[in-house]
Amino acid sequence: MTAELEELTAVWLNLRVHVDRLASEHQQYRDFFDQASEAYLVTDEYGTIEQANGAAVDILQYRKAWLRGKPLVALVALEQRNEFRRRLYALREPHAERSWRTIFVAPGQRTDVALSARLIERRPGNGGICWRLEALG
Repeated sequence: MTAELEELTAVWLNLRVHVDRLASEHQQYRDFFDQASEAYLVTDEYGTIEQANGAAVDILQYRKAWLRGKPLVALVALEQRNEFRRRLYALREPHAERSWRTIFVAPGQRTDVALSARLIERRPGNGGICWRLEALG
């Protein structure tokens, strides 16, 4: 029984090393995303914000914690929302336009932004959208 326990302990320690390495790599990618000079958002397939990097926060003028869980369309100027929704739903089509301009609003501010959307699959059957934002003007 002692040999089996030692073997299980060795396997567990080996797994722990791999988990620690993966956690470290995940943090490195997270830091890279957060500190990137280009503005990025990650949403679910319906446009609900899951992640925003610092450059996106600068463009949108809302705190990162406030953005998480909000529908991206809620930040779009009222007169642009129907067009945004139409394009968002069309992203699922193979030849959909993946870049366009819209206007984001924050209290007392309107920002003309060029958007680029890329569909991502995080886990089988669980997609999302990676958005690149560029403030214009």
